[in-house]
Amino acid sequence: MSIATKGGDKGKTSILSGERVYKDDIRVEICGTGDELLSNLGELKFYAEDFSDFIYNVQKVIFIINAYMSSLGDEKNKYLLKKESLLILDDMLKKLEQDYGKINGFIIPSENLASAKADICRTVCRRYERRIITLDKIDKVYENTLMFVNRLSDVLYMIARIIGKDREIKSGVDDGS
Repeated sequence: MSIATKGGDKGKTSILSGERVYKDDIRVEICGTGDELLSNLGELKFYAEDFSDFIYNVQKVIFIINAYMSSLGDEKNKYLLKKESLLILDDMLKKLEQDYGKINGFIIPSENLASAKADICRTVCRRYERRIITLDKIDKVYENTLMFVNRLSDVLYMIARIIGKDREIKSGVDDGS
């Protein structure tokens, strides 16, 4: 079977629960942004090997979120995030804050290529969150989903700072602070 089914040639696609919707439907937009985040996280695993297991587990959760977003009615209840997913992010954030310290202020993303990639993941994650909020205004989204995506962007921000700090220390670069 060819990957080109031609089913989307007129601007519609099928979502997981079987309905045909326009390709610019908010659910399709959310899943596309989630897919973009998944791909960027896949690349980040190669730059941030110390975090690769954590990132892999996050990717699995994003698949669940996308399944939830591409389902309607009772079908989506099969994909509700468990509280444990949030606890994993909370635990990681605590660990990263212990390693790096709390950050007050803004940082221009550019410490190194790896930290810049983590920042790209963070910004895509923020867009993912904004698109989910758009859907939440018209069709209530399960609260753990919003909480997960919001906290994930915080964790990605800290990962970027840790990678930037770690690489600067290893390379002997002094940032003058």
